[in-house]
Amino acid sequence: MTFVGGVVAFLGITIAAVCILGAVFLYVSASPVMPYSVKIFIFRTWVPVPNFGYSWTRQAISDLGVGPTSFMFNVGLIITGILYLPFLPTILKPLEYTRTAKIGVITGWVACASLIGIGVFSEVASFYHNLFSILFWMLIALTAGILSLAMRSSSFFSKTMQRIGYFEWAAGWALGILTLLYGAIPEWLMLLTLTIWIYALSIEMVIKGRKVQ
Repeated sequence: MTFVGGVVAFLGITIAAVCILGAVFLYVSASPVMPYSVKIFIFRTWVPVPNFGYSWTRQAISDLGVGPTSFMFNVGLIITGILYLPFLPTILKPLEYTRTAKIGVITGWVACASLIGIGVFSEVASFYHNLFSILFWMLIALTAGILSLAMRSSSFFSKTMQRIGYFEWAAGWALGILTLLYGAIPEWLMLLTLTIWIYALSIEMVIKGRKVQ
């Protein structure tokens, strides 16, 4: 199951990466106009503006979920979230079913459910979208930290994998705060650190899980 879990984790993050990057590259060609968020006091509305392409330095990642590539982006997140729900229990065996590992799986499940919520509720549904976004980024970083703590009592995962997890934990929270203050660039960096952690985790599970089996 460890090997299969690693394959599922690798597949999940690859689907997410392809859908997000694909949405960025196809943003211009998909439509001559794009929706632009305008906030008036406490209300938010969307108006059509000329589509000059997606700007990763100015636009939030979630903007891809309301533009001409919304289907690709939102469905990609939903599929990824669904894939990770059965993946998480497969990490329990190499972590020897410790209490810390079980807690990490639980927080991971809530993070996955939140990721699905992000895909279901785009920025148009601002309250629910923002709620699920905050929950996802906070809990996925927390999950990385908790699972890394659990790795200390297991011989399966390497010290390097633990350090990558701790880095994702710290960077996820720090970049999350910076995202609230400065917007797009910290959010993309937050996505990058998360992607590195999941790829590293999945590859180690595939390689070592195959040897165990």
